[in-house]
Amino acid sequence: MEMDEVSIDDIPTIEVGQGLDIEEFVGGRKKVEKLSVIDIESPYTEDGVYNEKLKRKVKALKVETEVVTTIKSKEGKEISVRASELFNMRQADNGKWGISSSPRAKIQKFLKRQKVASLKALVGTSVQLKDYEDKKTGNKYLGFVCE
Repeated sequence: MEMDEVSIDDIPTIEVGQGLDIEEFVGGRKKVEKLSVIDIESPYTEDGVYNEKLKRKVKALKVETEVVTTIKSKEGKEISVRASELFNMRQADNGKWGISSSPRAKIQKFLKRQKVASLKALVGTSVQLKDYEDKKTGNKYLGFVCE
């Protein structure tokens, strides 16, 4: 492909997609619909010390709401948008992964907030939507109040 010379005076401003404005959903309520265990990379040691260069493979509990809205991709495909939160999991001495029993753990605070005693009981409970920003990328995501 041949490149044409472009005059600085002739350079147009090209509109780029702004993504989904999630502000309109913040403060609304949706029901928890799905729980799953996913693999993530963590920059924290087993003792909870942050190390930016560390990429330790761990498991996390992903809690998702019912569909909040749908958007169309550039290809015209519908994409479901859900609010979600990740909760740390711990590996026991026997190698099994589970959730922390500490009352200070995010998952325990969430279970208490939702007034349930088990993970399965979270499904169907109502959560208040919130947004949060990825400090590295500046991208905004839809989550929910956990504490």
